Amino acid sequence: EASIMTQQEFTESLEEALSWIRGVQERLKATDNTHGPRHALEARLRETEKISHSEHEGHLKMDMALVTAENLLQSADEKLKNQTQAQLKELKSLWEETCTYITHCHSRIEWVWLHWSEYLKAIEEFEAWLSKHQRNLDVRIELQLGLKEKLWQVDQQRVALSDIHGQAGLLERLLDEAAALHNRTQDPSVEAQAQERLQEAYNDVRDRAEERLALLHRMAEEHQTFQECVKRFQSWLLTETKRLTTLMERDDSAQDKLRALQQSCLFFQSSGQQHSRGGEDLTALGEHGRNGAKQYIPAGAEGVVEEAEELRLGWQRLRQGLCEAEDGLRSSLDSHSQYVSRCQRLGEDIGRLRTLLQRLDGELEDSREAGDHAESDEEERLEQWRKYTAVRNSLAGEESQVELLKSQLKELFRFSEDSRHLSDDVLAVVREHQSLKCRASRLCSESELSLRSVLQDPLLVYAQWSHQVAQLLETSADATDFSRIAISVHNIEQLLKDSVQLQERFRLLQSKDELLDSAFGPEQSDSLHQELTAAIRNRELLHSQLLQRKSRLQGLISRTKDFVEGSKLMVSKMASLRELLVAADGPRPDILAKKSQYDQFKVSRS
Repeated sequence: EASIMTQQEFTESLEEALSWIRGVQERLKATDNTHGPRHALEARLRETEKISHSEHEGHLKMDMALVTAENLLQSADEKLKNQTQAQLKELKSLWEETCTYITHCHSRIEWVWLHWSEYLKAIEEFEAWLSKHQRNLDVRIELQLGLKEKLWQVDQQRVALSDIHGQAGLLERLLDEAAALHNRTQDPSVEAQAQERLQEAYNDVRDRAEERLALLHRMAEEHQTFQECVKRFQSWLLTETKRLTTLMERDDSAQDKLRALQQSCLFFQSSGQQHSRGGEDLTALGEHGRNGAKQYIPAGAEGVVEEAEELRLGWQRLRQGLCEAEDGLRSSLDSHSQYVSRCQRLGEDIGRLRTLLQRLDGELEDSREAGDHAESDEEERLEQWRKYTAVRNSLAGEESQVELLKSQLKELFRFSEDSRHLSDDVLAVVREHQSLKCRASRLCSESELSLRSVLQDPLLVYAQWSHQVAQLLETSADATDFSRIAISVHNIEQLLKDSVQLQERFRLLQSKDELLDSAFGPEQSDSLHQELTAAIRNRELLHSQLLQRKSRLQGLISRTKDFVEGSKLMVSKMASLRELLVAADGPRPDILAKKSQYDQFKVSRS
């Protein structure tokens, strides 16, 4: 009766322990899930904490079952003893499995919850930073009168833009964290659309900051350029006025004075470089002042317009003084001697210009023939372009001489003598100059386009290569078929070879700073350098992505081969086990045979 009572107590305590274990496992199965919103995840975390805290209750039930099983294990009944040992073994196995499940479930949910909390804290700080910059950009630009304040604004905006660019790495990490959280939780608050809105908000702030910096920089440059132009024009005006006064006060003859005065008038009225500091400069200065007064210097608009008007009046007074002095001196000279002298000078000027045009025409022809006889590289094309440009600039520099010839011919028409022979010569040399200038401009443009196409060819090749890489990365992302994976690996290897060639071409192009500056000019050269720098950086990134993709695809190919070999080995083991079971069918005559059979089964299971 006592044995029966002990067995009943063990059975009840065993059932209580198993019941507790099953209940905990059911609660864990219902809780073991990281999907859903954060509040649901937090509720599951609290539930796993309760389960973990209730583990001591399970310990008590386990101890009770072990205590009640001690008497049964000491019983003489071998069958009861073996049955009790089997039940205890199963109970301990379930208990260890349940304890491990409790720990893993709670740790997994707690890790996701803590990860989410850190992400929310970081995203809150980033959004606060983003809001601060948005508010700063919403404030209108202060249109200060002083150049110093404008330069200060440029420096402040450059610092702000540097800060914005510095946050790009943090944003990228936040987007990666959100993607990882979404994979674990599937919560809409961290889905791709929410991250795209955050990226768009950052891009908007960055673009607005860049636009504001460009505007502030342009404002400062406009103001600085206007002030420098005013100073240069004032200095030029003062110098020319002093020169006219000194000339008229000298004791030279009227003819010498008129010759010197004519040189001053030609200096003043010609269309060459020096004239750009006269009438054309004044027109551009006035236009610049009016535009700047409306857009960038509103506080001093009236003063700027008045300053430009004073410069214009001073320029007109100088021009009028030159014309009056020339007219007074001209009337004192003999008309015929003036005509003969002017004709002789005009003929000499025509001869000098015609000789110069013939020489420039020969240089154009020599450069064109040299370019047609060989397939030139960048340096040779650059040399040809420079020769064409030099000829074009020389012809442009002779515009003042052409205008001088026209002015001299016009002055001859004021005399009564016949000047038609000189008129025909002037017209012929003007036509020859215009024809040669058009041909030089055309050849210069053609050689410049050819040179640019050669220099920009690596960037064009890179654009095609990057497009192929993007397509291959997209098509190979979900590749599962063995043949398709092998083709993708082959294509990746080819693109990697092309990448190495591109890297070398980029390196060579980077070393040609002087060539790029000569062909494109400072601004376009800087833009090309930026584009080249971005292409080099993107090529390195795409090259790294290709290597990673190649490694992953080669891993898939390797695992596919391992799976086939493992399957063959498993089939072989199953066949051996089946033969062993057939041979072991039936009882063994003695204990040694039974032990041998038991050892064979153990080896088969392993």
